[in-house]
Amino acid sequence: MKRRRSLFFILWLLFILYAVFTAPDGNEGYLTQLIQMNDPDPMLLMVFSFLGIYPLAFAAFLLGEDDDRVPVWPFVIGSFMLGAFALMPYFFLAGNGSDRKVRTPGWIIRVLRSKVLLLIMSLGTAALFLYGMTAGRPDEYEYAFRVSQFVHVMTIDFFVLTALSVYAIYWRERKYGRENQKHWIGCLPIIGMLAYLVRARS
Repeated sequence: MKRRRSLFFILWLLFILYAVFTAPDGNEGYLTQLIQMNDPDPMLLMVFSFLGIYPLAFAAFLLGEDDDRVPVWPFVIGSFMLGAFALMPYFFLAGNGSDRKVRTPGWIIRVLRSKVLLLIMSLGTAALFLYGMTAGRPDEYEYAFRVSQFVHVMTIDFFVLTALSVYAIYWRERKYGRENQKHWIGCLPIIGMLAYLVRARS
């Protein structure tokens, strides 16, 4: 456990240092363009929207497991603003659960893990992916990634959240004493985690 905590802490620190000191300095107005929906590139809109869906997916996943000495809800709330920057500390501060009762009220867990909400998030993710990949311009995204700090960090944040979803599934399986390869479904952004939750409900 100490090695896992140390690794997560180092990766979190490197992520912050990279975002602050290595990412491009420019902004080029991409954030304003996305917020105001001023004809943003579909691929940029896709990733930006994914970063809005991912925290909700992690909320559905983690709040139902909030029985550790370290409460998970502050990190989940922070992820809606800071993405992986806010979620990563939980995985090096928390243990593997405890005998305490889950903090999250049952009705919140039932809403977040309802098949209706999970289906809406899955369909929304699939629709955004199809839109971004068919209508987007990879050269425009590549240029934005090179010149805009916001787009650069946003993109890396997306990949870090995807890696975290793989680890979160692995962590939950280990928590309940199961050894299998289900965690690899988390490589499928957002939908993988949601599909795992659907299976966990049944």
